[in-house]
Amino acid sequence: MGKTYRIGTRFCGGCNCYFDREVLYQRLIKGLSECCDFFHYSEGSDEKSDLVLLINGCQSECLLTTSYDARVLLINNKNYDQAELLIREYLKLNEK
Repeated sequence: MGKTYRIGTRFCGGCNCYFDREVLYQRLIKGLSECCDFFHYSEGSDEKSDLVLLINGCQSECLLTTSYDARVLLINNKNYDQAELLIREYLKLNEK
């Protein structure tokens, strides 16, 4: 992967977390630093994303109530331990 991908990230409100979302986020930043720049996604921002990463602490999917301007990858308590692999697979499938 030669390109640096922009990953916009949103976190749920944290009302019912089954894992530490911040620990996961820091692990992703470190593990994907060679190919990804992470930033906090906010609606209405002019910052463009190659992917919007939604980090839900449970499986309620509260973050899916919003429309996003890029493809979305939902991470929750069922797949958080595979988050880095899922992001890498997404990027591999979408290389140009």
